[in-house]
Formats: sequence, C-alpha cells, structure tokens
Amino acid sequence: MDNYFEINTDHALPPIEATSIFQSRGNAADSFTQSWENELSIAVISYNRLEKTKVCIENIIQNTDIPYDLILIDSGSQPEIMEYYKSVNHPNKTIIRITKNINANFSFMVAMKNLKSKYCAIVSNDVVVPKNAIKNLLTCIQSADNIGWVSPVSSNISNLQQVDLNFNTLEEMNRVAEAYNISDPLKWEERLALMPAIFFYKKECIDIVGGFDYGFFHDFADDDMARRLNRAGYKTILCTDTWVHHDHIYNTTPQDVIRLRNSIEQGRKNFSEKYYGLDAWDDVRNYEVGLTSLLENPHKNEWIPNILGIDTRCGTPILDVRNQLRKYGITKTVSHAFTTKADYFFDLQTVCNHVNCDRIDYLYDYFEKESCDYIILGEPINTYDKPKLLTKRLYSLLKPNGTLLLKLRNISNQNNLLYSLGNFKEPTLEESCSCVPLESLYNYLIKLGARIKPIVVLQEPATQETINILNEMHKIPAIRFNQEAVLPRLITKDFLLCIEK
Repeated sequence: MDNYFEINTDHALPPIEATSIFQSRGNAADSFTQSWENELSIAVISYNRLEKTKVCIENIIQNTDIPYDLILIDSGSQPEIMEYYKSVNHPNKTIIRITKNINANFSFMVAMKNLKSKYCAIVSNDVVVPKNAIKNLLTCIQSADNIGWVSPVSSNISNLQQVDLNFNTLEEMNRVAEAYNISDPLKWEERLALMPAIFFYKKECIDIVGGFDYGFFHDFADDDMARRLNRAGYKTILCTDTWVHHDHIYNTTPQDVIRLRNSIEQGRKNFSEKYYGLDAWDDVRNYEVGLTSLLENPHKNEWIPNILGIDTRCGTPILDVRNQLRKYGITKTVSHAFTTKADYFFDLQTVCNHVNCDRIDYLYDYFEKESCDYIILGEPINTYDKPKLLTKRLYSLLKPNGTLLLKLRNISNQNNLLYSLGNFKEPTLEESCSCVPLESLYNYLIKLGARIKPIVVLQEPATQETINILNEMHKIPAIRFNQEAVLPRLITKDFLLCIEK
C-alpha cells in the first residue's frame, strides 16, 4: 500500500519578493515556516549536574520576560533530570529525552532540528542567564536582516569573550549582571568566530547553511558554523553589552587534559582539511586588539572613514579597527582589503567593500596617495622586502591626520637566541625577518614627519632555557650586562606602533 500524507497550505501566503537576498530569505522563511507560536524558542541541554540544571532553568524563567517556547533536552542523564524537567512550570514547554549521551554536538543537532521559531537560543545547563540577557540578544539579531548569530560575553570562556564581574552569591550575580546588561548597539562587535556561551541564531540561516558538520567531534564545530554563515553573507556578532555566567569550573584529571588537547588538535586539523589549508586560529582569530586599542576617539560626527587592511588574512584585524571605531560612535565605514595571498580573497569579501589581490609592489596601482584614514598591516613590517620603503609607501597613502597601525617583529628575541645557540627544534618566522631595529624604524618615521604614539610591546613568557642561559652568561666575568634590562627585550615578540600623519 502506498504511503500518503498531505501538507495543508490553504491558509499560507506565498513569500513576498524583495530587493535584497536577505529580505528574500526572511520573507520566504516567514511564509514557509508559519507554525511557531512564539517568535523565540529557548532550548536547554542537560547532561546530569542536577543543581546546575535547576539554576540554569530557573534563571531563564525568572529573568526572561518576553514570550518564548521552552525546550528541555535530556542528553542521557540520570533519571533525576527527567523528573525535574517534568516539574518545571512553563506554559509552552516541550521535553525531549536522548536515551544515551553519545556526543555534545548530537545534543545540539537535536535541539536545532526541534527549534521551530524564527529566533532560537541553545543554552547548556552550566550557563546562568541573568535579566535582560535574552532580550538584549534578541534586540541585536533583529536589528539587521544580515545578522545570523549573536553571542554574549561571559565568565570562563576563551576567544577574547571573557568578562569577569565580581560577585559571591547567585543573588549578587543577578544584581551586578542586571546593571551590566544595558542594551547598547555601540557595543556590538562583528567577529569572524564566536564561542557560543549562548548559541542565539536566526533559524532561516541554519536552514540555508545546514546544522553542525558531522566531521567535528566537538572542538571547532562553532568555528565551522561561523565560516559557513559568513560565507553565506551573514554577520556573527559578539554582544559585549550582554553578560552571562558560564559556571564551568570543575576538577579535571590529567587524562581529561590529554583528551582535550587531542580533541583540539584533531578539530583544528579537520577545519584546515575542510577549508583547504585555512587555519581556524592563525587565519581567522588573528586579533589585533593590542594595536587597535591604540586608536583614539576622532571626535567626528557623520564621518565615514576609509579603512585599508593589508595582509590581514581572513580580515579580523580590519574588524578590530571597525569595532574600536564603533565604540566611539562611528558605525559606518568603507573597508578595503589588499592581500598578497589569494587563499584569503573569498573570506575578505565577507568583511570588506572592496578586495584586491596582487604583489605588495603593486599596492600603488590600487590606492591613490592620501586616500586612507586608517591602514592596518597584518604581518610584521620586517617580513617584507624593503620594509622601510613599504613604510614610506603606506605613510603616503594616509590622509592628513590619518593613522597607520603596524607591527615590527623583534629579531632580538629569545627564539632567535636559542636558535643561534643550536636549538633548531622549531623554526620561527623571525628567520625570514629583516634586521630592522626598533630605534632605526622609529628614527625613519620621524624623518617622514610622522607622529608616533608610545610604543607597546607584545610579550611572551620567558622559557626556562632562556633563563638558564642568562644565568650562565652572567657568571662569565668577561660578559657584563644588566639581566633585568635584557630579559624584557628577549621576551618581546612584537613592537606595536600607532603612527599618525
């Protein structure tokens, strides 16, 4: 016998044509998925930890005063979780039980398949959601058709998303968080990668790009999701105006540490395999907030500055400039990218208005003199041939009062010291750097007429080998040096320069 089923569209309206692909997608999503009762669904995923689960759910209910569907997912926990789920009082509650915990991503995939609303939030049971957190995230994602995923800052998280608030009790946490969680669009940062303290997304985006890739066991699944969303034209936004508490502190065994390290290594490898050599950290999360934090408020109204990023890989340093300017109220910019590597061309197009790929010698063919308000160079200046000539050319592209941000790799660092003494274990980028002392570059910029802000150093921890060598050298009578003065130079990786014309 043939199976038969009917889809009733008698009362459905056809999608409305629109002038942009994002409006067309939204209109189609509204037409095709008209079954939700509320525009927002919140899913909580629990795997044991009953007390944390209670705190998580109770705070969502207590602190969220907008209508939403609540989906409670038990990922193979002990029976007490299901018993608690049944006792939760919420008018639009659904319970889903997974009989056995087989993988964290599987629970997320179950959630994504069962969240039917226009906007969806997935929360793990070790996250405490304070007042206004959900409302703020909803405000952000509704602010533009091309925003696909937003996340809050939180405690106990990586990817430059951690914000620590002082509190001792849950009640105190809710008070300080309520004071923090004041919606402010100037605190919305566009990112190329997000850690989902709360995975808050627009459902149509997942319909378009798909759910989690089965190839990622745990780590880097979120990096992959961000890449697909960005490449589909959607923005991924970190809401620094919104804070949640990630209660993720627990004891780990040495075996747990090894498993985590192996998972990270394999996930990073899988990401590179999927994206043809693209590295999730070096190419996507190459933040330059140390540089961009040197930018001062230009105090200009209704100003649309031109930003040029050169060799910024996938474009995160350009976003760092834009995010810093946004804090000063400058929300509109024109962004250009110039890359010497075609691998980054596609991803740069998701960030910039214009992208060019060529050899660095042909930079002048694409940009006129005095055409840029801000220039950021992604790679250290002394990794290029003729670094002083390049510095002069970059400076000439600046408008009067324009700003150039660049790094100078310190060739007198501990890696090169160890390398020169026979430690060839890890060849470093410094081996291909020109010998350009900081003092030499500084004096050259002064001759060009530049104003240079106080130089910031980017340092790394001293290795035990470096400390041992300095101690031994200090014992030799023929060698006299101030060890306290030498060590800071050795552990300096880069000098960060903010240059004004």
